[in-house]
Parts: sequence; structure tokens; C-alpha cells
Amino acid sequence: MKATDEDLIERAKFGDHDALAHLWRSLNPPLLRYLRGRVGAGGDDLAAQTWLDAARGLHHFDGDEAAFRRWLFTIARRRLIDDLRRRGRRAEDLVAAVPDGDGHDRFAEEHDALARALSLVRLLPPDQADAVLLRVVGDLDVGQVADIMGRSHGSVRVLVHRGLRRLQKLTDPAQ
Repeated sequence: MKATDEDLIERAKFGDHDALAHLWRSLNPPLLRYLRGRVGAGGDDLAAQTWLDAARGLHHFDGDEAAFRRWLFTIARRRLIDDLRRRGRRAEDLVAAVPDGDGHDRFAEEHDALARALSLVRLLPPDQADAVLLRVVGDLDVGQVADIMGRSHGSVRVLVHRGLRRLQKLTDPAQ
């Protein structure tokens, strides 16, 4: 997000579709990565629900771009929790296997690497996965993640540290 995003948020609150579209283009990619990191391809539907909820409640929002990002990811996490409860299960690896071949271009290779990384994150306990994804993918600071997760700053730091250490062991078993 850019320094003028506070203006975009205000314009979007008053029905400016271009401003809302700009916010969507800016924040939807990290939002999708966060949700896909927890539920795979089902994250697309949750992101759409998140944006619908945000658009409906935008006129009540008050804050700067950091607060908007935190608010949006809070909505996303609530939709995620509701979805997981409705399904009655923990998130599982829903990423389809991507065939290996010589026809991969650079974009496909980057997409494959991202899909593999997100599938590894889904192996973490849910709280660690949320903390890591919100910090790293959502680009939120510890305080924002603590607010979203309803935890203390120290608890978030520990969850992120343990999650990253576990991911390191998954990628390099010699560690």
C-alpha cells in the first residue's frame, strides 16, 4: 500500500469503486496467500467472502492504512475459523500436485515454489501457521498479529519463532 491509501480508504467508504478496486489490487495477493496457506484452493472463496464483508462494513471503518490491513486480515481470519468449524476438521493439504516437466516457465516455477511453501505451512499447528502467515505473508507487525489473534505480543513472537523453526526442520531434516 502507498502513502495515499488513507485517501483511497476514505474514497472507498463513500462508494468510489476505483478506490476500492485499488485497495483490492494492493491487498488481495497477500490475503490470498494467507488463506491458501491455511486451506489451499479454498482460500479463494474465503478471500471473496472477506472482501464482501469488508465492502459491506467499510462505512463503519475508521483508521489508517495499517488499521485497514489489520481489519481486513481480522475479517479473513474469522471467515477462516468459521469455515474450518463448519467443515468440522483442521485444514488439510488441498493443493493439487503440479506435474514436473520441461515446459515450465519462470512464472510457473515461482507458482510451484509458492504452492510448495504454503503446503509446508499447512503442516504447522493452526496457531503457528496463522502467526507465520500473518507476519510473513500478510506483512503485519507483531502488534497487529497479536490483535488479530487475540494474543499477547510475546505469544505471537513465540508462535512465529516455533513455526519458522519447524519449517526449517521440514525443509532441512539435518537441522
